[in-house]
Amino acid sequence: MNKYITLFALATLANIECEAQPNVAVPRLVVGITVDQLNSDDMEQFAALYGNGGFKKLLREGVVYENAQYDFAPVNLASATTAIVTGASPADNGITAERWISRETLRPVGCTFDKKFFVSPNNVMASTIGDEMKIASNGNALVFSVAANQDAAVLQGGHAADGVFWIDDATRTWKTSAFYPRSAQTWLDTYQRMPGQDTAKKNDNQATCQLALDCIGDHVMGRDAYTDMLFVTLSASNSKAESNPLLAREATYRELDKTLADLILNIEQKVGKENVLFVLTATGRSESNIQNYAKYNVPTGTFYINRTANLLNMYLNAIYGINRLVDGVLNNEIYLNKTILEQKRINLSEVLRHAREFLVQIAGVKEVYTADQLLVDNGVSSKVRNAFNHAVSGDIIVKVVPGWKVYNEETKEEQLPVTGSLPFPIIIYGAGVKSNTVSTPVTTNRIAPTIARFIRIRAPNACVVPPLPLK
Repeated sequence: MNKYITLFALATLANIECEAQPNVAVPRLVVGITVDQLNSDDMEQFAALYGNGGFKKLLREGVVYENAQYDFAPVNLASATTAIVTGASPADNGITAERWISRETLRPVGCTFDKKFFVSPNNVMASTIGDEMKIASNGNALVFSVAANQDAAVLQGGHAADGVFWIDDATRTWKTSAFYPRSAQTWLDTYQRMPGQDTAKKNDNQATCQLALDCIGDHVMGRDAYTDMLFVTLSASNSKAESNPLLAREATYRELDKTLADLILNIEQKVGKENVLFVLTATGRSESNIQNYAKYNVPTGTFYINRTANLLNMYLNAIYGINRLVDGVLNNEIYLNKTILEQKRINLSEVLRHAREFLVQIAGVKEVYTADQLLVDNGVSSKVRNAFNHAVSGDIIVKVVPGWKVYNEETKEEQLPVTGSLPFPIIIYGAGVKSNTVSTPVTTNRIAPTIARFIRIRAPNACVVPPLPLK
């Protein structure tokens, strides 16, 4: 009898859950729009310049989650775009940054580098929402990704995409990879031979949206019983050569609004407003210029990562009598030679403890995180832990004090780490969704399971968070 009571209880719970689902039709096409460096403050500041079909339409007719954030920090273009489509943090999806040090070559390697295909999503360790759509539809769903940036296009497209396209920096022409079906290259070759497809005459956002629209039309997306997926990555970075930063941002947002309006209108005309679901969000980051803090008496300084790594190497050599225990550095991360440690049977945690004790004494260092710290809950912020992946991250992460820049003397690269939060929204519009505004903070890893709920499939396999509430 207990068995029947349990079955009845489960059935009742299932019915309650079904009744709680949003009463909307399954969309034929989902368009995921990620805008790099978009922020809510600028969106609001230039609202008077917008037309009625871009930002205003999305904000007026969509569900707007005003306070979106990532569940890890720091955030970069690669980690942000991957988190959106996998519904997981770098700790689980494997993409921590645009580059990391290869343990094989001890040289920096790109997050989308592939030995066989040169470019592929094979470094993504989890399924994406696009992958799950292909699996659920037995391969019938169409999945495409378009972006000016290679990493954004490839990472959002996932492992099973029918086509992924980006703009080559050197030639200003569209590119794809042999990793994807041959039909993708064939279509792209034909597309680029058509009149009016010269990307050099368009800005990146315009060229990206035009190719996205032609991709929908030529592949007849959103026209059958299987929901298709299109990822579009745009940018809100200042592209205008204005001497006045405010005027540059104004021009950027005005053009972005017009581009969005054209994209939305044309897709709705092709597929039908009731048949398409738009999901727009941002990368939550900003490419900060190196500020002249010293000029205004703001505390600042330079942290020399190479010099620091050399000093650490000498310190560890004095303790263990082994030279070159430091394998390499990239940005603010230090990689140790684990092979030698294993051969000499030296405890890694002990080495990391000595390294941390040494590094925290150096000027400009606010905190030092070690791999063993980040792999367990040891009082370290969950956002810091979620940004770490032991397979690709450095063994030591150095966090500098606010206002200090990290400088690599070998590559001449410098960066000013940004610790502040950049406000940005998540907006869901179309497919019968009723407009609403949600002020409660939400995380971007809930986008993928939300799309999965709309199209009645399972969420990506590393995703453990619930869908976003629509009411």
